[in-house]
Amino acid sequence: MVFDVNENFPVKTLDIEDVADIEYLTLEIHDDFLFTYYREMTDHYILCSGSNEIIFFDRSTGKVASKVSRYGQGPGEYRSCIFYVYNEKKDELFIRDGYEIKVYGRDGTFKRKFPFMDLSVYIYKMFDFDEENLLLYGFPVRLFVADDDGGRMKDTTFMLVSKQDGTTTDVLPIPFEERISIVLQQGGVGGFAKVSPVIHSGYDFLLTDYSSDTVYRFTPDRQLLPVLVRKPSIQKMNPKIFLHGWLETGDFLFFSTEKIDYDLIKGKLPPEKGYLMEKNSGKFFQTNISMRDYKGYEFILGPAVIFKTSSGQSGIIVWSASELQKANKENKLSGKLKEVTDRLTEDDEWVFMLLSFK
Repeated sequence: MVFDVNENFPVKTLDIEDVADIEYLTLEIHDDFLFTYYREMTDHYILCSGSNEIIFFDRSTGKVASKVSRYGQGPGEYRSCIFYVYNEKKDELFIRDGYEIKVYGRDGTFKRKFPFMDLSVYIYKMFDFDEENLLLYGFPVRLFVADDDGGRMKDTTFMLVSKQDGTTTDVLPIPFEERISIVLQQGGVGGFAKVSPVIHSGYDFLLTDYSSDTVYRFTPDRQLLPVLVRKPSIQKMNPKIFLHGWLETGDFLFFSTEKIDYDLIKGKLPPEKGYLMEKNSGKFFQTNISMRDYKGYEFILGPAVIFKTSSGQSGIIVWSASELQKANKENKLSGKLKEVTDRLTEDDEWVFMLLSFK
């Protein structure tokens, strides 16, 4: 496929109910189980990050199932638990702690640790590839120190590492002309662009190196296949427009783009744009997704909401309780979402919309 990030496509309107089955969930909240954001969803759990701990909530009830709270500098403890991935089948939670990966059970039991052998790469995201390997996405360490070759770094950003000893079992070479940094900075202020370098797509993974013009499909037998080409080239754009990989449903592929034009005053990027491709016609459309239960609410349906479960592609969208209560007073809510909002108590802070894509 070829996608032009500058083209003005016709608009197509869809409701989320057209492409996904929906259920709503509130999570148990009290002083021992406070969290700031969610990170992952599996067949039976939603994983949320708290203050130096990881909380497992039951997907069916919203109740706390367990938590991992091993913060410290002693044996079997971690100093950071920002980056992690969970394999529910084997009950293994992999936490990147500096240049080590530590493995815990869902109840906090320490199982093992191993070093990450390649010290030239800063690991930014981890994914569960197969029974033996983690799929890692990262940056060359030189990005954070000094670039002595004019920005033309061609170090790989994707690799497989052993879950047992941290050795590199495969590197995935994606060619590009010059590295495009996802670090946003103006006047010493900035952060990372919102990127989706790895997306679950069926049994495969979609890999996006934002310095390249091609999105690749990476299969369980380690084939790296080009599946999407963008134009114009990212190397020739200023400001850059990032094209993310897609979310696939029965009838559509959903894309999104983001213009990397950082506003120092507002401290943010311009809004994302959402697109879809009709699989039966191959035609592209610009789109925002609306909801039948929430009048006037629109959002981008892209890879940021996707989680992989054994039942297929799943997704999460989260609202604050206060936002929904305000919308309810303005008569914007109906159906099941209104019923959930009517039942909210002063202890409820968030409402999760769980999506099972058709």
